[in-house]
Amino acid sequence: MLEGKLLLDTCCGPCALVAQRSLGSENRSLHFLFYNPNVHPYREYRLRLEAFERLMTATRGEYTVLAYEPEEWIRAVAFREESRCEICYRLRLRRAADFALEEGIEAMSTTLFASPYQDHGLLELLGTSIARSRGLEFVIWDGRAYYRETISEARERGIYTQPYCGCLLSERERYDRTSRRSGETSRGQDEERAPGKGRE
Repeated sequence: MLEGKLLLDTCCGPCALVAQRSLGSENRSLHFLFYNPNVHPYREYRLRLEAFERLMTATRGEYTVLAYEPEEWIRAVAFREESRCEICYRLRLRRAADFALEEGIEAMSTTLFASPYQDHGLLELLGTSIARSRGLEFVIWDGRAYYRETISEARERGIYTQPYCGCLLSERERYDRTSRRSGETSRGQDEERAPGKGRE
């Protein structure tokens, strides 16, 4: 096992930057894993991936990009759309845990802890359970205090910041005026209003 290394399930460049600010001073090196089968459409996925890779290059971050497999997310949430956020968390955290085992990394976490739009309690519950089932440590952290400042920094550096969480349904909630009038909003990096159902 690689002691002192922390694997981070990574949703996007801006949240990876928050993680670098929050966790970079600890006695652990960070390895970022980019696996986002939920992101729709493909052009949006490419924008997020390119922004993430640009950040990793600029900061000399260690990272891995897994294949884009939207079919995995679609199969997982089909007919269970109301639970899609929890299912999405499980899907990505399980993949991260399996990758950690494959690479001999003992600890894992997620950059989703950077966002004020995510369900931190559910992430902690699922992440701890999934990690424990594989003999891994799940690191809980809170980057929300750095979020706004870091998002502004990302924009200044030309790093793309997305307007909705990622999936087709969160995109609809972000842009469908009918949904917005009914009180639904999406959890995107650029949203200033209260979040709704969508999560990265």
